[in-house]
Amino acid sequence: MVNFVSPGSYVIEKDFSEFAPSLNSSVAGVVGFAAQGEPNKAVLVTSASQLIREFGRPDKVSGGQAILAALEILTKTRSLYFVRAKTGMAADASANVVTGHCPAIAVSGYDGSSCDMMINIDVYDHTGARKSPNSVTYQLNIASGNLVAADSNVNGRTVIAKAVAKVQTSDFPFTFVTPSGTTASDNMGWLVGSWAGSGSTLCASAVSGVDMNITTSSFSHYNDGETTGGLCLTEVSGDNGLGAGATASSITASGGHYTSSIYCVQSLYEGSGYNQSQTTAGLGGATTNTGLALVINSLAGKDYTLNLSRDGAVEESYSLDFESRNNGKDGNYPENVINVGEVNTVSQYVKGDFREIGGADTVPFATAMPNFWSVAPTAAWTSYDGSGGYRTPRFIKMIDGTYNLSGGVNGDIGDEGGSINANVKSALIGSAAAKTGMHALDDDSLNISMAVVPGIHEQSIQNALISLAENSQNFLAVVSPPQGLSNAQEAINWHNGLGDGRTASINSSYASIYWPHLKVYDPYSKSDVWMAPEAFAVATMAKTDEMADPWFAPAGLVRGRLTKPVDTEVILNQGDRDSMYQPGNSVNPITKFSQDGIVIFGQRTAQRTPTALDRINVRRMMILIRKMIMASTRAFVFEPNDPITWGRIETVLNPMLDDIRRRRGITEFRVICDDTTNTPLRIDRNELWCRVLIKPTKTAEVLVFELNLTGQSSDLGTS
Repeated sequence: MVNFVSPGSYVIEKDFSEFAPSLNSSVAGVVGFAAQGEPNKAVLVTSASQLIREFGRPDKVSGGQAILAALEILTKTRSLYFVRAKTGMAADASANVVTGHCPAIAVSGYDGSSCDMMINIDVYDHTGARKSPNSVTYQLNIASGNLVAADSNVNGRTVIAKAVAKVQTSDFPFTFVTPSGTTASDNMGWLVGSWAGSGSTLCASAVSGVDMNITTSSFSHYNDGETTGGLCLTEVSGDNGLGAGATASSITASGGHYTSSIYCVQSLYEGSGYNQSQTTAGLGGATTNTGLALVINSLAGKDYTLNLSRDGAVEESYSLDFESRNNGKDGNYPENVINVGEVNTVSQYVKGDFREIGGADTVPFATAMPNFWSVAPTAAWTSYDGSGGYRTPRFIKMIDGTYNLSGGVNGDIGDEGGSINANVKSALIGSAAAKTGMHALDDDSLNISMAVVPGIHEQSIQNALISLAENSQNFLAVVSPPQGLSNAQEAINWHNGLGDGRTASINSSYASIYWPHLKVYDPYSKSDVWMAPEAFAVATMAKTDEMADPWFAPAGLVRGRLTKPVDTEVILNQGDRDSMYQPGNSVNPITKFSQDGIVIFGQRTAQRTPTALDRINVRRMMILIRKMIMASTRAFVFEPNDPITWGRIETVLNPMLDDIRRRRGITEFRVICDDTTNTPLRIDRNELWCRVLIKPTKTAEVLVFELNLTGQSSDLGTS
């Protein structure tokens, strides 16, 4: 403490206003397979649209019902954590984007003049479709690189001044490039078509015999008697160097494909949900696109766009070129704009890498790019070696077209032959050390209070989830018997480890069991499906939290009615329910009443010993109280272990528990943190102990009304 020496007025602020924070008791964890999305990570999902966008449609998945269950849970809660599992069979969806060079014609002024000259230009794309406007003559100034459109009848007409460098439309489906290292006095450059590929062509012809208004005060006249119309055209193609091609007053140059290197675009994560496909909604229904596709569109000059289409609609768009690389640091070079592997995640869906054709592995720029030139260039669009020589210009672009992603594999049960084998078990259970599979839920910061692996009934997977719940003490594991059981006795036998794939009984207050399965309509497959009941049980718990509190029973006609299911797999009578719910058994029945509908009519945990923790409402309340105590007392770690700290802890916990009492969760409580709990030995061991005594409120599950008949002369009184 500060010792004040000199006279003065001092203020010291101390905060003793600790209180227990409010925690959300409706956060669920869902583990299962999906058609896309990041695997082995607990991803926060706050809406149905986000779930489908990130993890794909449920009808794209084989085995389990994780997506369907998550959709149902999200109807009753605002958040859940989804963990996508995958086996080693999972694979990326991919598309190989073909690259090529644009047709190019070298242009030079033989008379050394820097004046403007006339030229006709026609451009055709990779499909042979004409892209240049008909009957347009262009005015070219080689020295300045200025190229503008002129009227087709140029005699005495005004030039339409649109500089190519400023226009990215079909008006100029080509560009004029001044090679690096040249000067205005060199009077040469390249005309380059805007489309790459073997079907693309560029036609250029010198215009002779016309007058052209160069400036407002001078005219020039060109005819065939003057050095090929005042300019020289030289085709640039293949590996020919500058000036090695044919020279004429009219030249047609062709583009080409590259057969050594491709740009491979893959889904960011594995999964069939990225595959481009079409689905038809019933007989004669509309056809819809699903999955990812790339659409390459050329622009004028070196530029082009890559549009990423998802489910038929453009979701991402990128402006690209092969020149602005700057050693991979910036610019519009593909590896700067689109993800390189999973490193610089810009796109939500894809990653891209250069590859040599026939090679499965990615290759660096230095390996892939020499395949685009005869000699490794210093720049992608044009190049100059700095010693007066020009390397072969290739004017690279990705070739226009739509490239559908395909080959994605989920790594789910269907990919494993339909069986729950060792790979499936390993994927769902995961690793405690690496926090994969369901172990991704083992994180106190997630605040998960319920967890499911819906539609999976293999006992080792269910037991692993229950063990994780017990060890973490953070959530209630909700499970169910497999589909196909025909009566209540089979469900009872199953949970007691007597058949139907289970060899050991379930006995834990951190688990709850529901049966039978429920029929619901699935809008994605457009059919009725049987869903495991745990999704509806968790949704009902979240609904209970919204209507009341976690310590209210998530069952009965007030909070346990299910409105979405249309049928139950088995109709349970009173005897069935008695058998499933009697002491020693702990299967929560879902009953179809003739007038009240389908109702969850039980709230037992799987604990067989008769204590307060054999009820779900008590277990869920204790999970919440534990989290609130830990959150509100963490600040007292390293504080002095003395009566002042003990009193502060009591001051925090008493109001919290009293609030729960007032809200009908407990009937009585007491917090003891004094010298009776903190003995000298415990203090010497740097331990602070606090005892919290709680009487939980019990639910009225059996209502008995005693009817007594008396004679007319009896005095009933008021009792």
